[in-house]
Parts: sequence; structure tokens; C-alpha cells
Amino acid sequence: MKSYETQIGGSATKFAELAKEHSDCSSHDHGGDLGWFSHGQMQKPFEDATYALKVGEISTIISTDSGVHLILRTA
Repeated sequence: MKSYETQIGGSATKFAELAKEHSDCSSHDHGGDLGWFSHGQMQKPFEDATYALKVGEISTIISTDSGVHLILRTA
């Protein structure tokens, strides 16, 4: 996971490429894009990390009950 973080380097394009190739989430069809969501819709660690990011920032590795994640906030 750390190598993905390094490869992405803040690039939304690279994030989407790697998500399409490696993600086991249904969002992989959309380059990892989960679309809009509001408070209470995601697992708390995921949500907290997402809302702590500024647009264009990528998270550190986030662990939830459904796995590990890198989050790129785009909006």
C-alpha cells in the first residue's frame, strides 16, 4: 500500500489508474471515485480522514473494517 502512495504522488490520474487496476471496491470501475457522500454514510475512520483532507490531498493509509484505503479528496 505504501508503494501505491508513492506512485500516486498526489496525481489524480495515477490514483485512478491504480484504483482501476488494484482496488477490490466497486468504485474501481470509476477510478476509485466514490462520488459525493455526507456525514454518517461511511465508516468513521474513512469519513474522518476524508473530511480532514483538503481538496487535492491524499491520505495516509487508513484502516477500516472493510480493509485499507488511500483517499484522494477531489472536491
